Amino acid sequence: LKRMKKLPSRRIILTRLPPHLLPPSILQSKAKVNPKDTAVSYHHFYNMPLLPSFTCWDEYFPACMNGKLAWGSYIDHLVECNKYIDHERIMMISYAELKEDPVLGMKKIAAFFGFSLCEEDFHRIANTSFQAMKEKS
Repeated sequence: LKRMKKLPSRRIILTRLPPHLLPPSILQSKAKVNPKDTAVSYHHFYNMPLLPSFTCWDEYFPACMNGKLAWGSYIDHLVECNKYIDHERIMMISYAELKEDPVLGMKKIAAFFGFSLCEEDFHRIANTSFQAMKEKS
């Protein structure tokens, strides 16, 4: 927390905490929140050596939906997050949306955070991939 407070403004801090575990002040502050994609991220996290692992997504998914994981049900997480769907400081966007139309997704994100980019910037960024970056490194 001390290190984060020293970072310059307009920082992005990622969390997978459900809303009830975030400080109540988050909705009164200038903080902005995107609660989507928790299930996929959690699947990767859950397969770390310290936690019980699942052999595949098909084994993990029912456990995630039925609250058989350490932090409960993904459905409960979504229900709680959806209470804030119209809040001006909360943005809902998923990895699937970004994959389907990266430029539109980036425009939504830029508008949400107040970033000013030109059309060319969005297309240049949309054509970036890990493979392309690896090849150009």
